[in-house]
Amino acid sequence: MELLYIGPGLGIGTIILMFVIGGIVLFAFGYIFWLKLKRFFKKKDK
Repeated sequence: MELLYIGPGLGIGTIILMFVIGGIVLFAFGYIFWLKLKRFFKKKDK
């Protein structure tokens, strides 16, 4: 059963990958929200 041992490196890599993907998703939602706010205030000025 030595083949089932993954090791500490893959666990740490998986955790880092989850944080990176979560950060990309949050950045995408924030960017969409920022564009909507910018467009809203640009229409309000005219």
